Amino acid sequence: MIRSLEKYFSPQSRSLLIAAPNDDAALWRGDRFVVATTDSMVEDIDFRLDWHGFDFRLLGRRLVSINLSDLAGMGAEPRHALISLCLRASMRVKDLERLYLGIAEQAQRFGCTIAGGDMSETHGPITLTASAIGRVASAARVLKREGARPGWKIAVTGMLGGAAAGLRLLEAGRPPRTRIERGWVEALLDPQPQVAAGKALIQAGVRVGGDISDGLYREIQRLVEPSGVGATIDIDALPLARGLDAKEWRLGAQDSEDFELICAGPGSRLASAQAALTRSGTRLTVVGQIDREPGIRLRDAGRLVRLSKAGYEHFR
Repeated sequence: MIRSLEKYFSPQSRSLLIAAPNDDAALWRGDRFVVATTDSMVEDIDFRLDWHGFDFRLLGRRLVSINLSDLAGMGAEPRHALISLCLRASMRVKDLERLYLGIAEQAQRFGCTIAGGDMSETHGPITLTASAIGRVASAARVLKREGARPGWKIAVTGMLGGAAAGLRLLEAGRPPRTRIERGWVEALLDPQPQVAAGKALIQAGVRVGGDISDGLYREIQRLVEPSGVGATIDIDALPLARGLDAKEWRLGAQDSEDFELICAGPGSRLASAQAALTRSGTRLTVVGQIDREPGIRLRDAGRLVRLSKAGYEHFR
């Protein structure tokens, strides 16, 4: 089945592979600096087959996207991916084909070759895993979570809260009824990794950042804790998804599934990044700053507010 994906890739991308996908392992021409990540989706934890509008093609696209978002969070260029699937024997061939179609579509869009993988039968929930490999120009030209300094600005790409709003609809068993609600569900089921934005941040000299799929607040914690600093976030600056009321800011600050990027850096560098991203149609919004005092403060019209939890974490 993996072999059938070859038709989706250009001769240039296929030429990078010396052996795959028919062999026991993939072999390709290496890069000096390699970035690798892996992520899984488990039925009834990360997705439900009974969600309104669920489609295996979108699920395949999402599997690739969540891994490429991790590469984007490092400022890396996607190169290859390995796909491992645990599927029930009762799964329809049509659904399997749509799953692979979605995988191939999203990989092709971002110039990522499917180099191989594995498939196994399960009597439990469907489990989908991808490992993505990318490259960066040098060890110094990469986004990392450490290195934030007091006085730096914090910014995020895109709009926040749409995926959480879409999940709220689907979990309530209510189909989207308006164009805005359909956009929320699309943000959840078919997220787009900010690969170009990650590279633009690197080119602008930004070196601290990551993706925010586990929630904005949780990711800010990951940026400030390694350096022993803190942060203040202005709630009224959060770029909420279209249709969300300002009172629903927790969907953008706390809940997960927005595959956008967060970054921190001197104001001048973020301004350069803003200009570059605006030209490409991507929004970069300053939402706060790095403080010398540890801890995270959320400021709403001059008063401080607290969150009851810090975003998504496994096993909690």
